Amino acid sequence: MTMRSNRWLMAMTGLAATTAWAQQEPAGVLDEITVTATRRAESVQDVPYNIQAISSQTLDVIGALEQRDFARMIPGLSMVDSGARSGVEFVLRGLTTGSNSGALGQTTTTYVDETQVDLYFGLLDLKLLDVDRIEVLRGPQGTLYGGGAIGGTLRYISTKPDLHETDARISTMASSTEGGGTNQDVSGMLNLPLVEGKLALRANLGYFDNDGYIDNVRLGTKRINWDRTTSGRVALLAQPIDSIQIDLTHYYQRSNYGSPSDADEFLGGRRVDSYAPEGEAQRRAGLTNLSVKFDFGWSELTSSSSYVRERGRNFDDNTYFLRDSVFASFLPPELLPELTLSTERLREGRTFTQEFRLVSKDTQRWDWLAGLYWYDSKTSEALQERVTRPFPGQADFEDIVIGAPLNDDKEYFFTSDPTKISQWAVFGEIGYRITPELRVSLGARHFDYRLRETFYAIDQFFGPDARDANGLARTTPIPEEYSFGRADDADEIYRLNASYDLTDDDLVYVTIAEGYRPGGFNLVTPNTGVPLDERQYDPDSIVSYEVGGKMSLVDRQVYLSTAVYYIDWSDIQTLVPTDLGFTIFGNAGKATARGFELEMQSRGLLADGLSMSIGYSYTNVQLEESIVNLGLKGDHAPRVPEHAGSLMADYEIKSNAAWTAGVNISTSYTGRSASAFGPLVPEFDGTLRANELYLEQEAYWLTNVAARFQLNAWTVRLFVDNVFNEDVDLRRVREMSDSQYRSPYVIRGVNQPRTVGLQLTWDLR
Repeated sequence: MTMRSNRWLMAMTGLAATTAWAQQEPAGVLDEITVTATRRAESVQDVPYNIQAISSQTLDVIGALEQRDFARMIPGLSMVDSGARSGVEFVLRGLTTGSNSGALGQTTTTYVDETQVDLYFGLLDLKLLDVDRIEVLRGPQGTLYGGGAIGGTLRYISTKPDLHETDARISTMASSTEGGGTNQDVSGMLNLPLVEGKLALRANLGYFDNDGYIDNVRLGTKRINWDRTTSGRVALLAQPIDSIQIDLTHYYQRSNYGSPSDADEFLGGRRVDSYAPEGEAQRRAGLTNLSVKFDFGWSELTSSSSYVRERGRNFDDNTYFLRDSVFASFLPPELLPELTLSTERLREGRTFTQEFRLVSKDTQRWDWLAGLYWYDSKTSEALQERVTRPFPGQADFEDIVIGAPLNDDKEYFFTSDPTKISQWAVFGEIGYRITPELRVSLGARHFDYRLRETFYAIDQFFGPDARDANGLARTTPIPEEYSFGRADDADEIYRLNASYDLTDDDLVYVTIAEGYRPGGFNLVTPNTGVPLDERQYDPDSIVSYEVGGKMSLVDRQVYLSTAVYYIDWSDIQTLVPTDLGFTIFGNAGKATARGFELEMQSRGLLADGLSMSIGYSYTNVQLEESIVNLGLKGDHAPRVPEHAGSLMADYEIKSNAAWTAGVNISTSYTGRSASAFGPLVPEFDGTLRANELYLEQEAYWLTNVAARFQLNAWTVRLFVDNVFNEDVDLRRVREMSDSQYRSPYVIRGVNQPRTVGLQLTWDLR
């Protein structure tokens, strides 16, 4: 976890730090945050759903930049954090089987403004340089946010250009990581009204450099998991007349990474044993959005057009998997040479989305919205596996195993070009206030999606005619190496909500909501052996039942939000093994989720200047039936802690002069979990076998402290992240091996050691 990641942990309790810095209300009164999660602007306390909001003041105070870094402070949100290079998987309400990737992404969707950024290749991890707020929408959000949002939706809302005020900000940070290197970043923001009240420009630019903290003991190289990122955003806001608003925004990000943030457990600490020099990866991403709003008085029409392009290249040492797992599964030890293998993977994708929404305004009894949505994506991917030559025993390997000389380094190649996904949907919601206190609403969405893919793979070692007479690998596929996939689906989902206002500040609600995630297909390769009847997998779906409430207590010094939920999950999409030991996507029975979430903030309750925040979640997701090769009835979902919590205290002193000082302490608890459903797995014949992939993951605490001093436009912040230098398992994965060179081993996802740093910010405003 990066040092900026841990700084975000201090923010994600929501309002605590915000209330210390945004003194818009009288002292001791919590501020309200306006959100647009329901597609209309309203206070988060008035939204009859379980929504959490984190304001810009909180994010500014702690220097928050990373998308992954708030999960431990959001009740009900868990994550699999694989480090800067490999990214993060967010999971709301525990809806995961440990392998959530499907045709259209995860069980929790992520948006930057109007654009979905969890794409076909995973989460588009943009640095969030200038965020107005973050909105966390728990529970299925499919009626408004589409397929994949069965667990919920995260929204990052950028700060819009200011049409009236000139503003500028520069921030720089330097830190040192124990057992690692130094880290630094610099970022800036400029806001310029170009035409007073009519046109404004807002621009951000940042550079982020982290040295890493993992060492390769085989090669003697240190800090191999470094990362460097340049990120920028340019936004134009035009308001030619009061009823029209035009937003044009472009993000660009260029990232370079060293090795993944993984360590070999048998070595202890943060160390890895790898044959190749630092694995390296690059990722380029661009996101452009044009939003136009027309205010008709009685309603508001929004058109949002988004275009995302991403490109990536990864280089990896793949020796232990290919040699010791794949080759060793069918070659006897005497025929398995000590060769070294690597992988180069190229990816490129383009995605266009268009949405139209018409939302009612100024209604007393009736409110409604209606929308149209279009999604079109085209991606391509190519992978080349290579062998380092010469290697010991190469001549015998060529004669006995390959049957031809190896006069190039090619071993295996596949390409998927193109993969096409299209989807259209029509959605809407209508609400009626039966009495001034009682409101009911019904939302619905009809969707229709299409998935097509052309794929081929060439086994350049063991395939038919893999080598020519000159010992060169075949690069042109033969007909039987092609695979064509298609998936189609159309359906409707619904959401019913009822809420009752106890007072102007307090409400209770009940929600019944459906969610879906599109299905897809498995492509056939020379080695996976996918049976014809297992090529397709179906959509999975949920029905969620939730009761919750929101209250302001002690003269608005305390805000409390709670929810209890029960979820039925059917036709679960997950990975299932084939007869040859490879895994493919499939559907696997039913599960249920039961949970409780608590979020509480206070200001000035125990002392003037003291803000506190508490978060807690209980998440229990388990199989409702025994599923072959997956788990037994009653097994819990992998990588989802049953108990998680957080506590933050922020104390601030304001002088009569122009200075402010404060101290912030935050700690989070992540409960025990496991890497698979259970230690035993049922077989087709009804017997049980030990699950070699099942690994326990211990509970852990992480604590951060920071002190700040602000004088006029200058702010200095001294921070210590991971104060107690905890070495925790963010994830554990067992890698199988059948060779004489490597026994089965466990990979740990590791966190960043204690990091001490200083941040300096100048803000014109």
